[in-house]
Amino acid sequence: MYKLKKRLIKIYNIFNFIISKVVNFCSKMSIPLTKNNFKIFLFKNRYKGKRCFIIGNGPSLIPEDLERLTGEYTFASNKIYKIFNKTTWRPTFYMVVDPIVLKENVEDINLVESDNKFTLKIYKHLFKSDIYFNNNLIKDKRGTFSKNIMESLYSSGTVSYHMLQIAFYMGFSEVYLIGHDYNFKGAVSKTRDLSFLSNVESSPIYFTENYIRKDEKRAGQAPDEMYKGMEKSKLVFEEAGRKVFNASRVSYLDVFKMKDFDELLGVQYDKSNKKIN
Repeated sequence: MYKLKKRLIKIYNIFNFIISKVVNFCSKMSIPLTKNNFKIFLFKNRYKGKRCFIIGNGPSLIPEDLERLTGEYTFASNKIYKIFNKTTWRPTFYMVVDPIVLKENVEDINLVESDNKFTLKIYKHLFKSDIYFNNNLIKDKRGTFSKNIMESLYSSGTVSYHMLQIAFYMGFSEVYLIGHDYNFKGAVSKTRDLSFLSNVESSPIYFTENYIRKDEKRAGQAPDEMYKGMEKSKLVFEEAGRKVFNASRVSYLDVFKMKDFDELLGVQYDKSNKKIN
């Protein structure tokens, strides 16, 4: 009986291995063989010609701006839910990929209100997501930009890089970053001297003081990878005739052309600089 059980387990493992290989091969061909991959496939070029906003969690992010994004396609991440008590706005797409952020806040994250929730397959046991993605962690592949997210996403220092790959696959022609202040210690720039950021230890880097609990582990940062990922995103979008802009109210990220957030949302001012709509 023991030998039979062992043999059946071996056959089962071989069968699963073959199935996974077939699924992965078909994913490379954009052929969905699983329910999860079919969900991904349904998003391909679904928003072609439209615009979206990818929201960072920097200190320039304010609830009033999020409220005005109601009706727009928006991507948000990590602990954006900490601003939910100040706005009725909720993101169209929500994503978390950092294991520390997820494990330290798993209960709150599972309660996030969003039309679509994304994470990586390795966190399937933690996060009740709508779609799970493969994430290629091969070191030499970091910073690769995936045009076929059914096959895999790639990392480059920030969840915003994952969301840019998803936005590209979905067909968005214009992507606007907001709340990407990029004001943390070690931030990289090719046009500005940001060394002063290293001396401002107490400077807030999130939209709320209680973004990270005192007893919470902190996720690491990879400024060089982050910057290179933004450069790669700009290149891929522009090669496809599409654009990424930075509409953050305050930002030290110099990769993308800056856009005025108020102008994008059609806000006008009178001569005394008061909003009139």
